[in-house]
Amino acid sequence: MMARRKPTKDEDRGSFHDHPGHGRRGALVHLLLAIRARPNMFPALAFLLTASCFVLYSLNFHVSSIHPKGSRGGQRSAQEIFGYALVDPDDCGTDTERVINVFRWAKKNGAYIHPNITTKMFPIPGLKDVKVRGIMATSPIRHGKIVFLIPDSLLLTMSKIKHHHILGKIYNETIQLHDAIGGLAVFLLLESQNRSSFWRPYLCSLPKHVPLPMFYSKERRAKLKEQLPVEQRVKFDALVEARRDVVDLHYMQLLPVLFLKYPELFSPEVFSYEKFAWAVSIIMSRTWGKTYFDAALGAHGKNITVHTLAPAADMPNHDSSGLEANRDPRGRMTLNAQKNLSKGDQFFISYGSKCDAEFLAHYGFVPFNNSHRRCKGRVYSEGDSHMEAHDSNVTSWRKKWRKSLSFYHALVRKARREGKDALKDLLLSPRVKSLQTAAQKIVMARLQ
Repeated sequence: MMARRKPTKDEDRGSFHDHPGHGRRGALVHLLLAIRARPNMFPALAFLLTASCFVLYSLNFHVSSIHPKGSRGGQRSAQEIFGYALVDPDDCGTDTERVINVFRWAKKNGAYIHPNITTKMFPIPGLKDVKVRGIMATSPIRHGKIVFLIPDSLLLTMSKIKHHHILGKIYNETIQLHDAIGGLAVFLLLESQNRSSFWRPYLCSLPKHVPLPMFYSKERRAKLKEQLPVEQRVKFDALVEARRDVVDLHYMQLLPVLFLKYPELFSPEVFSYEKFAWAVSIIMSRTWGKTYFDAALGAHGKNITVHTLAPAADMPNHDSSGLEANRDPRGRMTLNAQKNLSKGDQFFISYGSKCDAEFLAHYGFVPFNNSHRRCKGRVYSEGDSHMEAHDSNVTSWRKKWRKSLSFYHALVRKARREGKDALKDLLLSPRVKSLQTAAQKIVMARLQ
C-alpha cells in the first residue's frame, strides 16, 4: 500500500529516487499542476494544454456521464471498479503463504533477506482497529545491517520489457510502450495472465486493491482530507486529480495502439481500463525511481525516470526514522536497518520528505507526527484568487478530457459486441486517433 523511494538529485544516475512526479525534470503530475503552481510558466504550458483541449473539443462528444459497464449508477466500490488482474488467484494460497512464497522465490533467485525478520500485522497510530502488514525483527539486528538486498535481475524496470520474450519486439516497434508507467503496467497485466510466469510468486504477493484516494468518491475524499491542515487541502485535491489524469492519459496513449497493432495479444477485455488502473496503482504505491538513458527517444531519452518494482523488498512501512533505499556498484538495491532492532521491533524505511497532503494523495495515509513538513511547490488556500485564475484552465481541460474518455469506453463496449471488424474500424476512426494523439502528446511532453 505504500511506496518505497529515495529522493536524490537528477544528475545522480546511479541511485534510486523519488517518484518522477516530484523530480526536477517533472512528470505528468507536475505538468498538469504547473499552470496552477507557476504563473510565470503559464504561456508555454497553456499552449500545450490548450492545443490538447482543442483536439478533444473538436471531437464534439456530447455525453454527460457514462459509467463503466454494470456501474449501478456509479455507486460501485473501488474494489469492484478497479479490477484485480491475476488469473487463478486462489492458487496463490493464504496471505501468509504468499509472503513465504515470495521470500523463498526471491532468495532462490539471488536476493538476500535477513534471517531475523518476518512479517506481522501492525496497528496504525491514531486509527482504531486498523492494521497494516509490515516487517518485524524476530531477533536483534544491528543498525546499518542489510535487511533486504535485491539483485538487478529481480528489479522490474523497463529493461525487463526491452528483453521480454513477447514485449521486446513490441517495444522496438511501438514508441508509446517506452513510457515508464504504461510500459510497466502492460508488463504486469501480461504476466498476470500467465499461470507459469517466472514472476508469479511476486504477482501473487501484490494486493488485490490499493486504497488510493484517486479511486474514492468526492464525499469520501472530503471526509478524508479533514485530517489535513487547512492550508494543505487544496493541494491534496489537486494532487489526487492529477494522479487520476496519469491513469487516464497513459491508458489512452498506449492501449488503443496495442489493440490495433497486436489484436492477437491485447484485447480490451483482458487489458481493460479497470485492470490497467489496478496495475498503475501498484506502480504508484510500491515503486522507487531509477534514471536511465533511452536511446530510442533520441535527445529526449536522457535521464528518463523508470519506476522500479522490487519484489519482497516492497513490504516495509514508512517512518521518518527509516533509511532510504540504496544501490550498490553492482546495481543491487539494498535496504538497511534504521537503528539497532530488538525482537518485536518493526523495520522501517523512509519514503522521503513529504507533507501530509502529499503522503495522503500518493499513498493513502498520513504519517504520525509529520504535520510540520511543508509541501513542495506553491500551496494555495480555498478562495485564493491566484489559484482560481490558473486552475480554471486545468479544470476546463480535465472536464472535456474525461467526457471524451467516457465516450471512448462506451464506443469500445459497443464495438466489442459487434465483432472484431467493428473494433478495428473504431480504433482507426479519426475520433479515436485524435484522442490517442492528444494523450500521447501530453504524456511524451514530460520527456521534453
